[in-house]
Amino acid sequence: MSYQLKDISRLYGRDLVFATRYWKDKLVNKLKGRPSKSLIICNSYPKSGTHLLYQILYSIPGLLKWDDIVSVQALCGVMNTAEHIRWKVGSAPDHSIVRSHLMCCDEIVDILKEFNCKTLFIYRDLRDVAVSHARWVTKEERIFLHDLYQDKSDFDEQLMCSIKGVPVGSPLGSNVSQPDIGADFMRWNGWVQDADTLAVKFEDLVGERGGGSEEQRINIVEKILDHLSISMPTDQVKERFASYTLNPSESHTFKKGGKGSIGGWHTLFKEEHKIEFKKVAGDILVQLDYEQDLNW
Repeated sequence: MSYQLKDISRLYGRDLVFATRYWKDKLVNKLKGRPSKSLIICNSYPKSGTHLLYQILYSIPGLLKWDDIVSVQALCGVMNTAEHIRWKVGSAPDHSIVRSHLMCCDEIVDILKEFNCKTLFIYRDLRDVAVSHARWVTKEERIFLHDLYQDKSDFDEQLMCSIKGVPVGSPLGSNVSQPDIGADFMRWNGWVQDADTLAVKFEDLVGERGGGSEEQRINIVEKILDHLSISMPTDQVKERFASYTLNPSESHTFKKGGKGSIGGWHTLFKEEHKIEFKKVAGDILVQLDYEQDLNW
């Protein structure tokens, strides 16, 4: 369960590639007198609907797909450096959509300003996030928590890990860890309050296909277009961005029957899950308007 030397070596090699691209682009732009690039940041708290927002964005004329993701943490569990984030974001082509899992801190905000980024942030009911996270870790062999989750007797225990987190040294001798879901989300919460970021709820954007409101979805899409200074008639917005026009299975983390809908936690949370969740993140649900109080 410990980080391996091969993981560290691979990350250094990866960073060398992105640093080379970053400095090459910077030099070419300077020599040719090009203005700084402009990027769209499709940011999310992990397992909150990154691809849903990404599909909306790449359906907008003039914006380009970019097939990479920038994250504060590598799949092996090692935290990425600020230099890695700068080099990777900076290697994206001009006018492209950069998917990311970037927490909110001054250092990252400054990096995004360097590239004239327009930032969007999507978040979700953390109870559904916990369910999605547990399923993902259990399925994804590359994630650093995978073996630990596989050792659990059933999904109830795996889900509890996604709620309560994994303390360092568990199992004995391990140097990997995961904060509880409340503490973890608070590292991202600043985006919800950031004046230069458009923060949207997954539940408001999912539309009828995922159990939401199609009218609310279109309203949010219009806010996204306005945030990007793009004008489009409402009838065209409805035609282009209706929830049934997009394919959720394009997401690399899609799970049929388990992704893209609202409130799946109701059928999977046992009473012990509710008790522990309220301890670590109940107040956050109230702050984000997912609950009126903690009596759910």
